[in-house]
Amino acid sequence: MRMRVFQLPLPLCGLMIAVLLVSGCAIREPRPEGAWLQDRERWFHKHPDWTVQGRLGLSNGQRGGSLSFDWQAQGDQHTVQLRTIAGGKQWRLQFGPEYALLEGSDIDRLEGSDPDPLVEQAVGWPIPVQWLSQWLRGLPAPSEARMAFAEDGTLTQLRHSSWSIDFSRWTDGRNGVLLPTRIEARDPPHRVRAAMSNWRFKTELD
Repeated sequence: MRMRVFQLPLPLCGLMIAVLLVSGCAIREPRPEGAWLQDRERWFHKHPDWTVQGRLGLSNGQRGGSLSFDWQAQGDQHTVQLRTIAGGKQWRLQFGPEYALLEGSDIDRLEGSDPDPLVEQAVGWPIPVQWLSQWLRGLPAPSEARMAFAEDGTLTQLRHSSWSIDFSRWTDGRNGVLLPTRIEARDPPHRVRAAMSNWRFKTELD
């Protein structure tokens, strides 16, 4: 009995090889747990001024909502523009280590020492804004953080107080520093999903 040899058409064969090569290049080199985290910590220490844009998906288990955001940081001083995807409402939040100021739709002016209750009062959702300034960058909050890592050394999960944060997608930033593009924070029944894009740093903003 003669064996039949199945051959792919040359164009298809070339395409499959190209896909395999690209897939191989996308695989990150194995690194020790925390190595990528240390890279990001050093990067943001040298680049404390940054901006990122994105969307927040909100849910309390029964209903949901969404917001777009534009986040600007100058060291530990943050300015966040929040907008409803539908309805046209918007707010401007400024906060630092010891103060928070919120202005915008349906409110005149709210002030306090913690941005989280101000945002919840205005938006109607509990959003951990104060620690999102860390989590958006793939960094743990200053205390009580417990971390888990993937086999390639990338951060997969944080736990801080009652919040559990999952990091599901990363992108290669400048100089090979990994930056998160998808995270999800959960404090049942509440869930906050964040999708980030257009990371920029001061040298790019000047």
